[in-house]
Amino acid sequence: MTGPLFAGTLRQLFANLSIRAKLLVTVIPSVVLILAVTGYATYRISSSFIETALERTVRVQNMATAHALTRRLDQCRTTLLLFSQESISPETMRAFLAKEMTLDAPLFREFAFLPMNNAPAIFLLVQDGQILRVPPERLREIRPNPILSVEKAVSLAHGEVWISPVVTTEYPAIGEGDAAKRTAAPVIRLVTPCDAGPAGKGLLVLSLDARDLRNLLSLYNSPKSPLWAFTRSGELRYHFLLDMDGWILLQSSDPDRADDDLATYLARSGYEGTLGRAHLPMAFRPNEVYHQFWTMVADLRDGKNGGYIGENGGGDFTGTRTFFMAYAPIYFTPVQGEPPQIYAGLAFLDRSKLTLAAGYKHLDVMFLITLLTIAAVAGMVFFLAKAVTSPILRLAKAVGEADLTGGIQEIDLPSSGYETNLLKRAVNKMLAALRLQLEEIRIRDQAIHNQSLNQRVIEDEDAPEPGDGQNPIPGILGAGPKVEELRSDILKAARVDVDVLIIGETGTGKQLTAEAIHNLSTRTDKPFISINCGALDENLLLDTLFGHVKGAFTEAKTDRKGAFLEADGGTLFLDEIQSASPKVQQALLRSVAMRKIKPLGSDQELDVDVRLVAATNADLTELIERRLFREDLYFRLKVITLHTPALREHKESIPILARAYLRQAETLVNKQGLALSRGALEKMKNYNWPGNIRELINCITRAAVMAEGDLILAEDVRLEGDGRSQPSGDGSSRLLAARPPAKPGMAGESHPAPGPVPPSRPLESYVPEGVRLSSRQLRVLPLIVARGEVTRNDYQELAGGGLPSRTAIYDLQDLVKKGVLLREGRGPATRYVLARSQE
Repeated sequence: MTGPLFAGTLRQLFANLSIRAKLLVTVIPSVVLILAVTGYATYRISSSFIETALERTVRVQNMATAHALTRRLDQCRTTLLLFSQESISPETMRAFLAKEMTLDAPLFREFAFLPMNNAPAIFLLVQDGQILRVPPERLREIRPNPILSVEKAVSLAHGEVWISPVVTTEYPAIGEGDAAKRTAAPVIRLVTPCDAGPAGKGLLVLSLDARDLRNLLSLYNSPKSPLWAFTRSGELRYHFLLDMDGWILLQSSDPDRADDDLATYLARSGYEGTLGRAHLPMAFRPNEVYHQFWTMVADLRDGKNGGYIGENGGGDFTGTRTFFMAYAPIYFTPVQGEPPQIYAGLAFLDRSKLTLAAGYKHLDVMFLITLLTIAAVAGMVFFLAKAVTSPILRLAKAVGEADLTGGIQEIDLPSSGYETNLLKRAVNKMLAALRLQLEEIRIRDQAIHNQSLNQRVIEDEDAPEPGDGQNPIPGILGAGPKVEELRSDILKAARVDVDVLIIGETGTGKQLTAEAIHNLSTRTDKPFISINCGALDENLLLDTLFGHVKGAFTEAKTDRKGAFLEADGGTLFLDEIQSASPKVQQALLRSVAMRKIKPLGSDQELDVDVRLVAATNADLTELIERRLFREDLYFRLKVITLHTPALREHKESIPILARAYLRQAETLVNKQGLALSRGALEKMKNYNWPGNIRELINCITRAAVMAEGDLILAEDVRLEGDGRSQPSGDGSSRLLAARPPAKPGMAGESHPAPGPVPPSRPLESYVPEGVRLSSRQLRVLPLIVARGEVTRNDYQELAGGGLPSRTAIYDLQDLVKKGVLLREGRGPATRYVLARSQE
């Protein structure tokens, strides 16, 4: 894109912007640019002052440490001169060293008297906390030889002290047994002439372990430093000692590792040069190309202290761009009262990140200021543009709201100026024409939709014909993964001869499932006996199950075999097993475990060969927790567990089931050729079916009776909740049937209750003040208020979406704790009523 064309495109885009946008794209970038320039300038100034402050701090720290080293050397000189006035003997020298070891004194390594005549020398060595004497004949085994190393001191005047450079001295093995070993240590020897009396004149030598100076540097670079005034960050900081020839002799380290050998690896990082010299292998001397280093050495020779700011190399691991180096000379005074001499130099390197951290903080502050400025400028632009564009925006908002409501109405706004009124009249004229066209389209679409709903559902349109050979279990109708899983489980259960527990809601086909297991098993030619435990009281159920002998009770005129004996060799189906009393459960437990029964009034146990299939619509684990059902019986029955799905979980089965039961209804109502319309089928698909397949059968039978012709229309399908307002949405979330809690009775029986009554007061009045409910509880509460009471099964259906029984129990118990519901009854008869409905 060429320059003129690009500029023209930008101008066109700018021209298409609103007034508010034009102000924003011109003012805000200008403000941001001004803030950026100002921020950079202030950052450069503040960084310069911070670096100056850091450099001064580093210099002060290093000078104080150099002064401490100078004092340590003076302390050693003074100690040597004081002892030179004493009587010199091995005993006094040993006592001196022992005393020094008990005090906070320098770390002395050697203490010797070297006579100038032929008298034997006295040489004491401190090794591993012990004071050992080196025999005179073995002095020549010390490397370097102390006698040769102090030859320079033979010309010293009285009271003058000579100090040696740092040298690593090797000592022979002294001592007895395993304790004798060769050692080495870096030492600094201080020598002064003295008169030992009978022993004659000689040189008194006191050697300071160089690690003492290293430990002093480590102390001043640690939190225990006498100069420590505040907590510092953990950047790399270290001291190093160097002589006037540019050799780096030692560096500071961890103060807790005082016995470690001397090292220079930190000090020589970033340099190339010579490593090691005679009697000091860790010493390092950088090459002469490092001008800053050698300038520092030259200043130290001249007795100057100073510092500089250096740049880190690209390989620096600390993340800092600069480092601060300070240096100062270390003095030694050979003769008290005379000017001191420069013994060595001390350097301190600090890679502080304070400048970097200040820069980041500066950026953060500038970013915040920029954001606040942008917000302030944007607010000013907003209010300025609002005063100009508010009439047009109100008109646009009115048009948008009219469109969103679905009803196109004329725009009626107060007079807002000539231009706005002209635009409003044009919009209203357009909306009137559009409203007329949409009404015509709606009428045509509604007519087409109504016509399609009244059309007959074509065979095989929604589902294959049941019983066409694809269903391995003709008694179990339906489609989808849930039904296929049930069929697969039935086939697996039928192959083995073990007890089965069937769990499912009322009306989901538990009886059919039990019969299918029997018919497909090896017992198919034997009896199938079905007993509803909920339909009989305790004594009658015991008699029905186990039978009795003649004379067992007053009315026992003849023997009765009982269900176990009648089903001998076949299958015994126990429906509503949760309704059995504890006494019945105890009797069942023995029969299931031993496969033996004892009829009432008989003393003889009879063997039975019965396969038990039990069914329940209750949560047996909950009943076990409430001690209403025996846990041992539960696990006896629960060898194989089958779950019959609720109809709402496989609505794809509704076309198949509707067609099959419609054919059964034809026989009942004596009508032939009945068919479902599309509208009727869609209505059934959108219903939640709390009564499951049994409710579907009754609904189709009722529709067949109510249909005027051979086509069942949507209005012929009467569902629970028809005739009152329904919440919008798809049928899977609409709870059209609010059935009352089922009462114990024959299988499949339920007692209808009056429809739900709309609440006579606001829903908020049923919730105590300050109580907060979950979203699911808030959704179900209006339906509970309409019913007046609820059970656990009802709550699962009202919540929808296959809510687990444990979650439903938790929600109900939580509502009881919060004072919304009251719990009444026990066991299967438990129900929950509104607490505040009784006020």
